[in-house]
Amino acid sequence: MNDSIEQFCERFKHSENVRLFQNQPLSERSSFKIGGKAALLAEALDIPALGEVLTQIKILNIPHFILGGGSNVLFSDSGFDGIIVSTKKLSGISIVESPAEKEGGAKAQDPAEKPAAIRALAGTSMAALTSFAQEKALSGLEEFAGLPGTVGGAAFMNARCFGKEISDAVQKISWLEWSQGEGAFVQKEAVFPKEAWAYKKSPFNGSDSGGKSLMSGGDANEKIVTAADFLAVPGKKEEISQKAAAFVQARKEKGHYKFPCAGSVFKNNRAFGMPTGKIIDSLGLKGTRRGGAQIAPFHGNIIVNAGGAKASDVLALVELCKTRAKEKLGFDLEEEIIFCG
Repeated sequence: MNDSIEQFCERFKHSENVRLFQNQPLSERSSFKIGGKAALLAEALDIPALGEVLTQIKILNIPHFILGGGSNVLFSDSGFDGIIVSTKKLSGISIVESPAEKEGGAKAQDPAEKPAAIRALAGTSMAALTSFAQEKALSGLEEFAGLPGTVGGAAFMNARCFGKEISDAVQKISWLEWSQGEGAFVQKEAVFPKEAWAYKKSPFNGSDSGGKSLMSGGDANEKIVTAADFLAVPGKKEEISQKAAAFVQARKEKGHYKFPCAGSVFKNNRAFGMPTGKIIDSLGLKGTRRGGAQIAPFHGNIIVNAGGAKASDVLALVELCKTRAKEKLGFDLEEEIIFCG
């Protein structure tokens, strides 16, 4: 470890709310099951602790990466010579005051028709969130059933499932942001207008989130999602559960759970006239292998770890798809997965 990381460890070695793991295997933290080791992984157990971790990283200017469920990340074979900040322990779900009541709007005449707000902390799994909504007979999140990863990651990427985006369901976001005046990361929250979001873009990932490493020494504009309030409306529990189960089954039929992977590798682009998976199929690349990685035989826009794959194998297939699409069709495919390392 370098001197800065050693200083960081010294700062938190007696903390009850920050856990430190040296030489952490990143393959254990990624749905791809690929990656070397991180010099250090810091796991905050509550939001104030996360703020302290981020503040020290900023002050010490340490390269870092914010990690949720690891379902959309490809870690380098050589690992990460910085700090991986895990938000996965920031987990919790509750029903909060309805949006109409909070904003002073008119209340619904029938309480059963009032929208509810489900608050989920960033490290909460999307599976836990959708299961909670089903148990409470609240509708509006069924399309996200079966989506891997965490609430924070889904909000960061503005995850899209079966035509519905996180921005369609979220009402308010809480986050930590660097305050130059206070010399620390501080908690903020806001209701973002629809125009603040776009396809696979959010107010938290800037203009270009995919296809690059998010290593950083601490950007002054960096925003780290800590919680989200989701809109939902009362419904019939059985109908909600059946609808959610149908979306999970659709994922299974597409092969999302057959092998370790990160789901869709490339974004779809309406200007191309067809989904990216079909573009890759049309190029005859489905089933192509490089080392232990393979363009899935069942879906052109999924690259799987077919056994012992390395990050370099996956990247070789990514470049192959991009090169062929450009040469044959003139299309510039844009990665959806995030590379770290």
